[in-house]
Amino acid sequence: MAEAPGRIAILLELVGDAVREILAHPLRSLLTLSGIVFGAASLVSMTSIAVGMQAMAYRDLESIGFPRSLRVRDQGPRGDATRAADLRHPGLRIADAEALGAMPGVASAMPNIWGTDQVIVGPAGRRIAPVEGVAAGYLTVRNNRVIAGRDLGPLDISNVSRVVVLGEAVVADLFGTAPPVGRTLTIGGTRFTVIGVVAEQVYEMAPIDNSWITRRMYVPWTWAQRYFREPGRIDQVLVTARPEADLGDVIRRAELLVRQRHGGAEDYRLINEAAEVRANLAMADQVLGGWNAVMYAISIITILVGGIGLFSVLLISVRERVREIGIMKALGADEGDIRRLFMTESLTLAVVGAVVGVAAGAGLIVLTKWIGTQFGRQFEIPLHWPGAVFAIGFAIAVGVLFGWYPARRAAGLDPVEAING
Repeated sequence: MAEAPGRIAILLELVGDAVREILAHPLRSLLTLSGIVFGAASLVSMTSIAVGMQAMAYRDLESIGFPRSLRVRDQGPRGDATRAADLRHPGLRIADAEALGAMPGVASAMPNIWGTDQVIVGPAGRRIAPVEGVAAGYLTVRNNRVIAGRDLGPLDISNVSRVVVLGEAVVADLFGTAPPVGRTLTIGGTRFTVIGVVAEQVYEMAPIDNSWITRRMYVPWTWAQRYFREPGRIDQVLVTARPEADLGDVIRRAELLVRQRHGGAEDYRLINEAAEVRANLAMADQVLGGWNAVMYAISIITILVGGIGLFSVLLISVRERVREIGIMKALGADEGDIRRLFMTESLTLAVVGAVVGVAAGAGLIVLTKWIGTQFGRQFEIPLHWPGAVFAIGFAIAVGVLFGWYPARRAAGLDPVEAING
């Protein structure tokens, strides 16, 4: 037990000697550290940025698609249809949506109707715009931003209310600078009350133009069905699974249900959005994984180059301190003491370089976030601790690898020749 404090004291003394030697040659030490500093800084900053990009890409991809959803889309009977089943089942029906919504594990089954372009007349002017019939909460589920008023609600659907949510791009044409919520307009000659305004979803990473969302009108699907479709006919159902449900099982049972209800007719198409989201996320993982691999490789090479500089400086230090080594041996120091002295100096340089590099990498992260704010972007870039730990650990390994030979060479000097040398 008494040996432990003594060993700690010896270690601290060795580290102190190493620090004094480093401070005695500041320029040389700085040049020696530069390779390790650059390697550690690039590894920490670039992998942290990659992790931040990955998180932003995940959010974008999940906003673009639906990670727990599938769409059942109407496509009507094929033009060359001759089978009785194809002719008997002309497309998707509201009863299909109701049956899908009643399945175990399904959170919602939202009907959707795509209307044609309509003449929209408002207090300040008119515009031709497409009208879309949607379910209660559909715009919110689609991750669209309702920036004024509210989304369509259940009573709007059940009451076949003449209410509309406007796309942001058409507001100025119809209402000028006046707030539109609560005011009225006409769609195809029918008067509607504006209850909300929807804006385009803004993505952090994905270069996607969703401005078409802001050029449409959104009305209850129950009204759109009466106006645009024959009774019972719809264009699409968005099926969303409950969080606790087995998504794959829900998708399989939904496909089987629709196939049975349509008697095998090919008048619908299933779009597995969950699978598309998973494929996109896997692609993002692959791209960013490759980025990280390249960053690790570059950083390893840079730190190794720093290790070569460390090796050269330690050899110079051995030559400069030959007489000192001889005196130390004459006073009783053995080869192990000399080796520990130079190995400590090597490891101290390596660790200091790595720690400074990690701090510099963290500084680059802060700088990147600040630059983003100047351009109106909020980047979430957390420090990538695995990269920081790897940088310090690899720098220690480099310190051992490139410090061993100079330390061994110093330890092997003959004391008489060293004193006379």
